[in-house]
Amino acid sequence: MNVSPQTVEKKSAPRPSLRDRAARGRREQPVPAPSEGDAGAVPFAELLKSHRGRSGLTQQQLADFATLSVRAIRDLESGRVRRPRRESVGLLADALRLGDQERLQLHAAGGSPADHRVSLFELPTPPAPPGALVGREAELQVLLDQVTVHGHRLVSVVGISGIGKTHLVLEAAKVLRARGWQVGWHSLAGDPLCCGVIPAADSGSDEPPTRATDLTDDLAGAIGERHQLLVIDGDDAPGPGRVDVGELLRRCPGLRVVVTGLAPRYLPGERVLPLTAMAVPEEARDHDYARLSEVASVALFLSHMRRSRPGFRLREDNAHAVVRLCRWLDGVPRALEYAAGWCLVYSPELLLARVGRDSHLFSSPTGCACQNLLRSLARSVDVVAERYRHVLAEVADRPHWTVADIDHLVPDPAAALHALLIHGLVRPAGAHLPEQFTALQLVRLLYV
Repeated sequence: MNVSPQTVEKKSAPRPSLRDRAARGRREQPVPAPSEGDAGAVPFAELLKSHRGRSGLTQQQLADFATLSVRAIRDLESGRVRRPRRESVGLLADALRLGDQERLQLHAAGGSPADHRVSLFELPTPPAPPGALVGREAELQVLLDQVTVHGHRLVSVVGISGIGKTHLVLEAAKVLRARGWQVGWHSLAGDPLCCGVIPAADSGSDEPPTRATDLTDDLAGAIGERHQLLVIDGDDAPGPGRVDVGELLRRCPGLRVVVTGLAPRYLPGERVLPLTAMAVPEEARDHDYARLSEVASVALFLSHMRRSRPGFRLREDNAHAVVRLCRWLDGVPRALEYAAGWCLVYSPELLLARVGRDSHLFSSPTGCACQNLLRSLARSVDVVAERYRHVLAEVADRPHWTVADIDHLVPDPAAALHALLIHGLVRPAGAHLPEQFTALQLVRLLYV
């Protein structure tokens, strides 16, 4: 289950395809999609017969040119088939040699997304970041340098769900647009399955699910040979709907792509930016509150706390609990956000005592409890190679360990550690324990 990173709002309704947005985005030629009760809409059957009559083609000739059967043409013109497949409509439009406007009308009458290519500035632009980016200034600069200074064509920002990947790329897109870059946005990070509800396999439409090849064709046709940047967010799911980034880069030689995901793509020329847990404060009896507030995880926790409790300040009676809470949550941004939200109900001290026992505290207090951070983390673990998951299971309950401690578990211990670090499931134990590593507390809870 993949919950949308940080507080970026995701709509539960299915996102319109790029082709659908293209048809609706051409304001100089608006073609409203027909509805059941739209009396002004021309039925598909009448529109097809009209175009065929003007072209002087018989049904057999149209069927031959469109590589369809005569029976299919008859069914369409008689109205027995009211919602033809998008591919069929495209073949008919090609056979009839329709112009852009007529093609759009035919697709609209058939109830399918228009098969029309658009330029990059007509693609969705990245939404605004959900607030100030806290504690990720270094990562932001690295990402910008990878794209602009070094000119890398593919940069993958990877890490566990809730680590802040979307917020980071939104901030980068904002900076680049301010510099004059044209930045396109494509997101597949819709709402996760909620309360165990699984979408039906057949939605009642003849429209087939979007395939990776269809989606890649759409994007490649939209971008063309322009020297631009495309941000692909949340493109984690295998199979239908995933963009073929390698093919997209091959067909658009001037394009640069930033993609977020749970794991790298392992494509030639790919540069990987692993987004790891934020810095956490050191344990101490006495704290300098000013310096403590500058630690990335504490600063983020306080910024969320003050939304619901504007007067909250670090004091002697709460600083120790805030420090331990940030450390216990490993500086994971979404975990800190959820914890700060629950502090409207519980004090930091009481929340710290309960957080390891009540799994609902890893869900948003204002959202559905099924959108649980531990469930999202389980998916992050699932994408790791099986032999490396075995290593993670063995070391999850250890306070800290070294590469030498896992050499009996796997033939390539250094590669195993590297993979777990890239995926963000383990982290260095700290400066006081050089060359030692530990699993995230959330990972330990999964195995418990």
